[in-house]
Amino acid sequence: MLSPLFRSFCSEPFRLFFPLGIVSLLTGILLWISLLWDGGNYPVTLHRYLVLNGFVGSFIGGFLMTAVPRFSKTFNARPFEIIFFFFVTIGGVFLVEPGIFFISAIQVTIILFFLFSRIFQRKENPPYSFVFIFVGLFLWMAGALGSALLDAEAYKRLHYEGAIAAIILGVGSRLIPGILGHVEIVSGQKAMYEKPVNILSTVPLHFFLFIFLFVSSYFLSFPFGEILRAIVVLVIGIVYWRLHKLPQTKTALTYSIWCSGWFIVISFILRATSDEGGIHLSHSFFINGIVLLCLLIGTRVLQSHGPKDKTLEDWKGLYVITGIVFLAAATRVSAFYLPNVYLSHLAYSSFLLTIGVLIWSFKYLRFAFP
Repeated sequence: MLSPLFRSFCSEPFRLFFPLGIVSLLTGILLWISLLWDGGNYPVTLHRYLVLNGFVGSFIGGFLMTAVPRFSKTFNARPFEIIFFFFVTIGGVFLVEPGIFFISAIQVTIILFFLFSRIFQRKENPPYSFVFIFVGLFLWMAGALGSALLDAEAYKRLHYEGAIAAIILGVGSRLIPGILGHVEIVSGQKAMYEKPVNILSTVPLHFFLFIFLFVSSYFLSFPFGEILRAIVVLVIGIVYWRLHKLPQTKTALTYSIWCSGWFIVISFILRATSDEGGIHLSHSFFINGIVLLCLLIGTRVLQSHGPKDKTLEDWKGLYVITGIVFLAAATRVSAFYLPNVYLSHLAYSSFLLTIGVLIWSFKYLRFAFP
């Protein structure tokens, strides 16, 4: 007999995994605060795992395990799926490379098992842009196994950036225009994917082209791969996310998501301008894109599954959070160009991001608990 709390976790897994993600994120970024007094401590491996596998993995898992059964009109998450993903995610904290890459591969295997066990029993097709999610998950798997078994450095970017970016492009191409109020995009997609046909036949050819070009970009040398990737992200940002237009639904949440969308596009453009600052420039995407967008999408999920109070989406504090996260990203990127204060800038960026995440958590995370 399942307890009422655990039944709520199975019905809406985000209620377990969003809090786990926030705890992982705060732990992962607070590691850098110690650089203010201990410059010899550089916990990059644990930081990466906590932020990308702990936070991002939990938010992706929580979102997909909640959304996919609803989009496909299939069954909710089963207890063993919830328990397995939860303990695998926590278990990676106690490992080092290459062990954490195997844990990462197990994480994505659980998500893929979850999706495929429902996709073949679907009563309705999910949005066709979700095909990009599967691409991202397979990139996640390839990056994790490649990092563990072959050349960790060569596959890390595919693992940590390419996979997550593809998932954002897949989820965002359906959710972002819907949240921003661009109903013509949503209705146009629905007219295609709600037909009772093979799911791949609902995907427009140009979307397959976006996927092919995006994946191919990670196998091209600088700057060709970066330029191609930036073009794909920019085109999707304009065509699907309608970033060249202000949100039709005007709230603090929609304007913040609109800003995050532009931050993502600009981060890929910046990455194409210089190979020297590589991973440091990519932190613009990690912070402005991944962290901020997860918090903002999480706001919609928590509101719509919790109090169903639309005023929560117009809370002006979201502008403050967006501003703080942007400042944290700018501080982190600038650290590379200020070598004399590099370590302290990592700590300052961590401090700012922690403030932004805590403000969001105090306002919204309580709605995760039924």
